[in-house]
Amino acid sequence: MILSTRFRGGADMKGHKTKCRAVIVVVISIWIGLAGLFGLLKPISNGCVMTYMYPTYIPIPMPGNASFAKYGLYLYHEGWRKIDYDAHLKRLNGIPVLFIPGNGGSYKQASFLL
Repeated sequence: MILSTRFRGGADMKGHKTKCRAVIVVVISIWIGLAGLFGLLKPISNGCVMTYMYPTYIPIPMPGNASFAKYGLYLYHEGWRKIDYDAHLKRLNGIPVLFIPGNGGSYKQASFLL
């Protein structure tokens, strides 16, 4: 009788261990599945690094006798640091490009042209 009780208790213990292992496997499987689903459904962050242009418009002095006082000539310069406008105007080289905005336009509508 004692032998059969031990045997029966051992069988119950094995069944309990098997059930615990099955529950652990199911819980881990559900956890892995939810983690994978979260990885698939989470919003994708923008992988591109956004750029920003720092435009500066340098007024170019015009002759005092100009009859077009409401118009001006501006030099487009890109950069985030402060520059000495007069020194920059003295070092200009290259081919100038004239941008003429429309009726209601602004000199700030200019874009880089090659």
